Amino acid sequence: MKSFAIYLLPLAFAGMLSACGAHHTESKKDEPAVSDSLIKNVETAAAKMEEPSESIKLNGKIQPDESKQSKVFALVSGKIKSVQVELGDYVKQGQVLAVLQSAEVAGITNDVSIAESSLEMAKKNVETQKSLFEGNLATQQDYLSAQIEYKKAQSELNRAHQVASISGGNSAAYTLKAPISGYVIEKNITGNSEVRQDNSNSLFTVADLSTVWIIANVYESDIANIRLGDEVRVKTLANPEKEYLGKIDKVYNVLDPANRTMQVRISMPNANGELKPEMFATVKVSAKPTGAVLSIPAKAIVMDNSKQYVVVRKTNKLEIKQISLLRRIEDRAFISGLEEGDQVVTSAQVFIYDALNIK
Repeated sequence: MKSFAIYLLPLAFAGMLSACGAHHTESKKDEPAVSDSLIKNVETAAAKMEEPSESIKLNGKIQPDESKQSKVFALVSGKIKSVQVELGDYVKQGQVLAVLQSAEVAGITNDVSIAESSLEMAKKNVETQKSLFEGNLATQQDYLSAQIEYKKAQSELNRAHQVASISGGNSAAYTLKAPISGYVIEKNITGNSEVRQDNSNSLFTVADLSTVWIIANVYESDIANIRLGDEVRVKTLANPEKEYLGKIDKVYNVLDPANRTMQVRISMPNANGELKPEMFATVKVSAKPTGAVLSIPAKAIVMDNSKQYVVVRKTNKLEIKQISLLRRIEDRAFISGLEEGDQVVTSAQVFIYDALNIK
């Protein structure tokens, strides 16, 4: 009997240890993965229906308003005698830009002088023939011929005056004047240089910059989302803190074959002259909304194995839900997989996700 008792004692002790171990393991299993205090104090945000207001970013450049600029050409050849303005100067309409010495202008002036002399002689001849005709000393045909020559001389003088007025020359000097008031944005001549009549380049370009154009490039993939009248926000490198508001007022419905982009135009008031030609600009277009979609803060999303999850709090319980990310715009994520009003965790969500997964 004694030996049998001794044999049972280790078995009983082992059984007690085993029972204690099982009780300890069971108590660990019943412990919650996240404490009640953390569940109560965790930050959450409600899933809600919103219309995505997506902004499309375009690159653009500021250009003069073509309807408010004028290019100045020389209608005659000659040598530049003086240039009286510089690039960037503000000029008034009619102000002298440059003066040329031109043999063509001298020839035009001479034509006017000859035409005036011819008209004077023709006038005197008409008076003489009239007097002779009235005294029966000249035929009616002679008198009519004198009148015809007088009218020809008048026509020739008118032509010479019109040529002179078009050329704008006087004596041998040809004067280039500003056709409108504005800034000299292009200057292609210097003093003592030669100018040819067949020169295809303008000598000056004067532009009124009270209104400017912003020409922006639209990539082929964004064309469907750009419409006439879309509101835009414009920023420049020169003043990145300031935002200019405008609308697309022209869509050029052709693509540049070199870079596969379409251009759009925004007319922008520029009363204070901040926007200058050739400045680079960033244009953000507010695309038209396509309908309400369920949205949550983007920071609530947890990525795991290329899938998106969120932690949802319901009363005093946290649970993981898989979602589908439809679109992300700045700090908002537009999703499917939740219901409107669901409270998604927005603080320590990665830690909570890992804790729930371990459990």
